[in-house]
Amino acid sequence: MLRSVRALAGSSVFVLAAACSAGSTDSTPVPAPAAAPAAARSAEPTTADGIFTLAQAARGAELFRSTCAECHDTADWTEPGFRGRWDGESVFQLWYYINDRMPYDDPWSLSREQVTDVLTYILQLNDLPSGDTELGTDDDTIDKYWIAWSAVN
Repeated sequence: MLRSVRALAGSSVFVLAAACSAGSTDSTPVPAPAAAPAAARSAEPTTADGIFTLAQAARGAELFRSTCAECHDTADWTEPGFRGRWDGESVFQLWYYINDRMPYDDPWSLSREQVTDVLTYILQLNDLPSGDTELGTDDDTIDKYWIAWSAVN
């Protein structure tokens, strides 16, 4: 299953999948699609829209204490380098990064709900607003949001 173009734009995974799905036998590289223009992205929902609940972030905080704190400090997720790296990216990209690499000694061991919960805790740590609906755990739901720290004071 392919993610949206915007979530994996420029990714070799997308390029390979696109070439394979097109049935291409040509070895010519498929050019990566261009990222959506900033104006188009500004109309899309972002993390500043309250995309998680306080209960969900609380579950993420508990997971952080029991699993993530062995290697991470909460400051790792609020420092300017972290925020600069992820600003303007798809929420799915950060979700997948966590899912694919964490915990360091046992990647892919967290459930989809656990990855989503810890992601919402990261959003809360960055002073993003909570809302009335939990962030879903399916790819399509996660992928429809862009990371925007604009709600941060």
